[in-house]
Amino acid sequence: MLPEISTIVVSAEARSGPVDEGVVLLSDCPRSNAGASLDVRAISRDKVMMPVLAVAAVVGVVLAASGYWTLWQSQKASSDVLPPALITLPERRPLAEFILVDDEKGVFDLKSLESHWSFIFFGFMYCPDICPTTLYDLSHVKREIVARGISDTDVQFVFISVDPARDKAAQIARYVQYFDPSFLGATGSLGQLTNLTRQLGAPFRAEPETAENVYSVTHSSAIYLVDPLGQYAGVINPPFEAADVAEQFSTLFHTSVAPTIARRP
Repeated sequence: MLPEISTIVVSAEARSGPVDEGVVLLSDCPRSNAGASLDVRAISRDKVMMPVLAVAAVVGVVLAASGYWTLWQSQKASSDVLPPALITLPERRPLAEFILVDDEKGVFDLKSLESHWSFIFFGFMYCPDICPTTLYDLSHVKREIVARGISDTDVQFVFISVDPARDKAAQIARYVQYFDPSFLGATGSLGQLTNLTRQLGAPFRAEPETAENVYSVTHSSAIYLVDPLGQYAGVINPPFEAADVAEQFSTLFHTSVAPTIARRP
């Protein structure tokens, strides 16, 4: 480092003229020379360390960001994995006799469920969101099922109103057929409805009126699957993709071995 300092001083003399004779050059002073050497070394170390620290900081930030990204991706991947749309019961449960009124003012009972796979949904016509959304989704489920080679005569979709005070049979028919012309509707007295909803685990309750004849009904949002023998076979919980439900039902449909009708309680 010392020769560089001397060169700087001499260059200054060459530009500005002769240097006074009594002046002691920096290169001629051992102490000053040593002190300058330490200062230069310190400056050199600082110049070297600053880029190193900067690089280290950048690397640390990159590694931290990479760690957070990996964690977020793993959490996102796990959250994107939905449970099966159709959950089948380990042992099917035969339904007991029940009687409702269908949308043609005929009897809708246990025999109405036989010879078909029945998708049953409970709701009410004044429902602002869950009911129309679910019926719309079920229309797509039916379309996807038929697209997989299953005849539309092998399945039926039944909307059962749990608001018999306001929902009448003829009104229910127009309501459900708006979503699909083959959809069925039914209702009954509170006692008749409770007889069926308790067997499927689908509770409902009318809420207090907010005005005359204005109230909501709390009900299950699930779809209940009953096999062609009138046995409770599975449940579909929203949210779901129509294609997923159809694919899982198709597997169930083609692998199910129809047993003899079990003794009903």
